[in-house]
Amino acid sequence: MSTFRVDIGDIPSDQLTNPNKKHVDGEKPKLYHTSEFRKEYRKEDPELTFSEKCKKTARNLTNCSNKRKCVEKVLPFLRIYRKYKIKTDLPNDVIAGFTVGIMQLPQGMAYAMLADMPPVVGLYMAFFPVLIYFFFGTSRHISMGTVAVVSLMTGSVVSNISPQKSNSVLPTGLSANNTYINDTMGGNDTLSLTTMLPTIASADDDFVMQKLALASSMCFLVGVVQVIFGACRLGFVTTYMSDPLVSGFTTGAAVHVFTSQVKYVFGLKIPRFPNLFQIIYTYKAIIENLPNTNYVTVIISAICMVILYIVKVQINQRFKHKLKVPVPIELLVVVGGTLLSYFFNFHTEYNIKIVGKVPAGLPEPQIPNLKSAFEHVSDAIIIAVVAFAQSVSLAALMAKKHNYTMDSNQELIAYGAGNIFGSFFSCYPFAASVSRSSVQDSAGGRTQVTSVFSASLVLVVIILIGPLFESLPNCVLSSIIMVALRSMFLQVLELKNLWKVSRYDCVIWVVTFLAVVILYVDLGLWVGLIFSFLTVVVRTQCAKAVSLQKIPDVEMFADDKKYLKTQAQLGIRVIGFNSPLYYANGDMFVKQVFQIVGLKPERARKQIKRLGSILEFRRVSQMTLVCGSYSHVDPKPPLTPTHSIGDHGSVSLSISNGSGEISQRNSTADLHSNGNGVRSRNGSIKPSSCNLAYVHHVIIDCSSMCFIDSVGSKILKQVIEEYRTVGTVVFLAAVRDEVWRVLEATGFVEKYDSQIYLSVHDAVIAATIEGEGENADDAGSTHI
Repeated sequence: MSTFRVDIGDIPSDQLTNPNKKHVDGEKPKLYHTSEFRKEYRKEDPELTFSEKCKKTARNLTNCSNKRKCVEKVLPFLRIYRKYKIKTDLPNDVIAGFTVGIMQLPQGMAYAMLADMPPVVGLYMAFFPVLIYFFFGTSRHISMGTVAVVSLMTGSVVSNISPQKSNSVLPTGLSANNTYINDTMGGNDTLSLTTMLPTIASADDDFVMQKLALASSMCFLVGVVQVIFGACRLGFVTTYMSDPLVSGFTTGAAVHVFTSQVKYVFGLKIPRFPNLFQIIYTYKAIIENLPNTNYVTVIISAICMVILYIVKVQINQRFKHKLKVPVPIELLVVVGGTLLSYFFNFHTEYNIKIVGKVPAGLPEPQIPNLKSAFEHVSDAIIIAVVAFAQSVSLAALMAKKHNYTMDSNQELIAYGAGNIFGSFFSCYPFAASVSRSSVQDSAGGRTQVTSVFSASLVLVVIILIGPLFESLPNCVLSSIIMVALRSMFLQVLELKNLWKVSRYDCVIWVVTFLAVVILYVDLGLWVGLIFSFLTVVVRTQCAKAVSLQKIPDVEMFADDKKYLKTQAQLGIRVIGFNSPLYYANGDMFVKQVFQIVGLKPERARKQIKRLGSILEFRRVSQMTLVCGSYSHVDPKPPLTPTHSIGDHGSVSLSISNGSGEISQRNSTADLHSNGNGVRSRNGSIKPSSCNLAYVHHVIIDCSSMCFIDSVGSKILKQVIEEYRTVGTVVFLAAVRDEVWRVLEATGFVEKYDSQIYLSVHDAVIAATIEGEGENADDAGSTHI
């Protein structure tokens, strides 16, 4: 008969039992199983049927106990302007409003040209949707209207239609006597005004009308999508568009915007190519047509760009704290370019493309034709999400800066209402502009009253001044667009910092950027989103299980490879897994657990079969550790010596030979407290998988598992059953509510309830107590 005796010195008692009371035979500390804790402390969740849940959700959405709050929720401007201070807020809003209105004029015309629309449409968008946002929007500082990315995406849809002859009444609100004529079927952008019979239009004129009709229909469809999203409380959809993805997307879109304006700078007549590989085809056509460059256009564009850059960057940006209102250089460039073009007759003398005549007055309201728009539902959804993402992120930034709250769902409704209303007046989808919002904020704007004054200025231009811009060269507007893209291109500088912070984010940025540049904006966005989702999956698959050991000084369990003063638990392995456990990483989790424990059940079962019993396997495993000289399990090992284990205690082993004689030998070995190995007299390090004797308990810390699926539940069952066959018990600890519900639904809790503990500490204590009993029942006893 053999007697196996293990004495452990000064291991703190708090890791074994209650710190204020030592464990004695017959007395057990109070340990909580998770099920017991939930029964005693957790509130019961009401069980609702599907229909009851739907009714409850509907009541929450339509709950209107306080009528005033309900009205203010639908019309946020009432709440904002209830506390409006006329003496202090109004002067600031007036100044900021006129400042933004001055910016709206050149930017509106330029971005409308980018959307393949007549420039006057940009002025309409600076008026109609802006007024609607005043009533429904919750942000006080963003400037709505035309933006580069949305204009580009709208232009990609509009430019795909083919010209169709029609003698019907014009499909938009523009009057028949004031219609646009495109000078070439290839889409060159000189637009002129002519007088037509009310029911007859030329082929070119009708083609432009088709574009206007499609853009208005797209605007209506985008508005409907946004209103539905807002009513369904789907404002969270933009959370799936991470900052690196949005940054890469907008930078790639800026490349497309820049490329689309190059032909105007060089004065070339180049058709718009299909979306896929558009940049490649466009630059190929530009290079082939370089001999046809209009050098006067290049000189005018270069002068405008230099002036815009110097004033915007070197004056407005550098001295923004000293300038109460930034220099309206864009408007000055537009006015100067128009005057020079008019007096020097740029169009006829130098063949420079000009805007053409701009009709005076507001367009007549017209119901959008949705037949053609339904063919572009997917494009409408993408534009709706992109416009919302850009606008709501800017609104959130401004709200945080000025300490007020904004409602993302109400913002969706506001954007949708503005688009629906604007679609009746020849508008295309609108969004918030970063540059104009920054100017509005720096100019002292306090509320959306600013937008009322900016829209009023635009209205004056539409009614009275618009026709004066007919001599404005297109290259001047292109110069404004190109210089405005500078801030987007500077986002490339974020890559260095992204690489340091997160290589995943850096790769997302690069992939999205390249996809947008090569495949075009819409398809590139989908590629970026899918790739971003894949990185989440990869991160969970790359998550590693770690060995956790106790740090007695702070009463916590931490990774022994990263933290000092960790203390191992004899015969116990605590494993942490900082990731969800689901079908994609289940096999990897099992392999990592086997590796950390250092005991592979399949191999152990073969040894148990050879030795005859689990008890014999356990006894021989413990002896093999102490001797430190066996590379395999020997069924008849030599008599085992006594070892001192570091500064924490000693292992005393005595074996009876059956006749009453007890033979003992003594030697020493240093056991490092961080569990990296056992150091013998000659300084060699034994593998960490063998330094803590036979592993009788494995504890899985589930506190970092935010969710598991049915496969994850099966994986946990597999680990428990695999180790049960070799005499090792597996405990779960710190199971979250989300994980508990799945375990309960899959029958895991019912079967393994006694092996699920409230905390890792409780599980370690329970494992230690059970380990004592197992050693006492075996061919020896453990005294602590």
